[in-house]
Amino acid sequence: MAIDLISKALAIKPDYVEAQNTLGNAFKGLGKSEEALSSYCQAVAINPEYTEAHYNLGLAYLDLGKREDAVNSFCKAIAINSKYAEAHNNLGVALRDLGRLDEAISSLRNAVTINPEYAEAHYNLGLAHQDLGQPENAFKSQRRAVALNSQNDMFWSGLAASLETYSFTSVDDSLWQDLLHLLERATVRPSNVIQPIMSALRHNPDFLQILELTGSLNPKIGIAYGDAAEKLSAIPLFLRIMELCPIFGLEIERMLTFLRRAMMEATVAGKTNQHSLPFSAALASQCFVNEYIFSETDEEKTAVENLQQQIATLVKKDQDVPASFVVALGAYRPLYGFHWAQELTKREWADSIKAVIDRQVSEPQEEQSLRPQISCLSPIENTVSQAVREQYEENPYPRWVRTSIKDAGKTIGDVLQEAPLRLDLADYQSPESPEILVAGCGTGQHALYTASRFLNARVLAVDLSLSSLSYAMRKTNELGCSNIEYAQADILELGSLGRQFDLVESVGVLHHLDDPLQGWRVLVDRLRPGGLMMIGLYSELARQDIVRGRLLISEEEYSTSPQDIRRCRQDIMAEAENGNPEMAKICTMRDFFSISECRDLLFHIQEHRYTLPRIEAALQSLKLTFLGFEMRDQRVLRKFEKSHPNEHSLTSLSLWHAFELENPDTFRGMYQFWCKKI
Repeated sequence: MAIDLISKALAIKPDYVEAQNTLGNAFKGLGKSEEALSSYCQAVAINPEYTEAHYNLGLAYLDLGKREDAVNSFCKAIAINSKYAEAHNNLGVALRDLGRLDEAISSLRNAVTINPEYAEAHYNLGLAHQDLGQPENAFKSQRRAVALNSQNDMFWSGLAASLETYSFTSVDDSLWQDLLHLLERATVRPSNVIQPIMSALRHNPDFLQILELTGSLNPKIGIAYGDAAEKLSAIPLFLRIMELCPIFGLEIERMLTFLRRAMMEATVAGKTNQHSLPFSAALASQCFVNEYIFSETDEEKTAVENLQQQIATLVKKDQDVPASFVVALGAYRPLYGFHWAQELTKREWADSIKAVIDRQVSEPQEEQSLRPQISCLSPIENTVSQAVREQYEENPYPRWVRTSIKDAGKTIGDVLQEAPLRLDLADYQSPESPEILVAGCGTGQHALYTASRFLNARVLAVDLSLSSLSYAMRKTNELGCSNIEYAQADILELGSLGRQFDLVESVGVLHHLDDPLQGWRVLVDRLRPGGLMMIGLYSELARQDIVRGRLLISEEEYSTSPQDIRRCRQDIMAEAENGNPEMAKICTMRDFFSISECRDLLFHIQEHRYTLPRIEAALQSLKLTFLGFEMRDQRVLRKFEKSHPNEHSLTSLSLWHAFELENPDTFRGMYQFWCKKI
């Protein structure tokens, strides 16, 4: 209706410039970017001094991915009105997408100078600083953005990203609340901000004192467990991060191992108190989420057995079970494994204790109830696939409590062409409702992120493990996400699926197949012509320490049982303490700090590793075009670009191979890259 009325007005008066601009806005609101662009072009042709039309034209060019044209339009708007903060901001966005980071920062600084309360400009400035490897400036800008608008999840996501490589040298009074709020945002994955949070906690005198007393090889503590736990119970940030994800670091592991032992001794001696319960409950949650990775003595094993028998007797007699008993046992064994566990869910508990029981009893029971609902799309007949499935059935992998999802999805083309990826997709056209296959989805973090990352996405997520899939379904239901279908399948057997997809993602999976290239070829066949893939494979160069760790496991004949994983970890830590650099590197990896992730890291039944020349040969064989790497740490890209400024260098795997030879830790996690089906 509005478009018809405006068009009639323009038919009467074609040079009605305000109407042309308004018509453009109407088309833009309907998602008709080309029509909007045409109207804005006519507006500036009628009146070249019409600032708003130049600005809107720039936004239309951005919508269409024409960033150079967008830069020109924003510059024209600024030339007419140098105080136009929104034009400076969006000019900065366009320049950042083009990789012109110094210019982007200059423009974004102009925006926040003109309007210091402009939260989005502070956010964009933070992203540009982060791209340039300036974490302190990035953190300051992102923190300012969330201070101005604390309800915007995108700003919290930016703050989390700025913190990933950050270490606090000082703290202020409001930082604790900022970090607590950060952990609760839907767009933030807590495991990505453990390191900065732990660096902040070191500025808490009580935390630091207890860490220094207990975090050494020969821990000693001059205060009773109850007093130490009471002090730690008064640090909400520490309690929350313990509840959310495995905390990595040898010093903190020693501290928590020592305190768990002290908690059990105090529980047995009847010396616990209410003030220590918040920390004790958080410790039980931490031990459950890291799958009881901490070592334990024979004395502790005996105490655990006695304690569970005491609880069983109390439950049988319908007598009160002390909360201290529940959390002490839950810090050593998963409560759902005891026949009396269901009875605990029927009783009244304080919130912190109820949270432990929900996590350790109710949620695993829900996962068991979901298993029969998971369809099986293919047989699992390959012997290696069967062995891998059995490995992942032992624990949902990886276990998580909160993950990150995008606050607003974008088209596939927009995501891949914008900063920080900036991939050249040539003539690629984004599907309106992309069908996506996530091959090897584990416990759902990958599928949830993808389902929220891409606009109108419909995701099929498959995995070998029913334990992982039922965990994924529970968490997906919990988050209210309805565009993911989970199913059990072997990638090697997906040829019979009878469906094709616009996008296929398989990260950290193919290298565990019996024949990775065969599995990769099956996935390519599931991809529509011109479709895109994201693949993740282990690097031979970056995993030499892991190779040495796997050799140790083979020599000592460790099994994949939790008991042997714990014993092996103690050997690795001992070698690290004795100066073995490869073992020391293993001890810095976050996957080392939970049972299922450590099993995947070091004990996997099948592991293939790759070099970039081998990947290049595979891409040629599969008729795939390499588009570029996806990297969390943009400093690596900046370093590469400094040596290879040609814009086409980023897609040269031979240049990247030479770079990796000089920087062997570049792909420490794995190669994660995008490619396109020819």
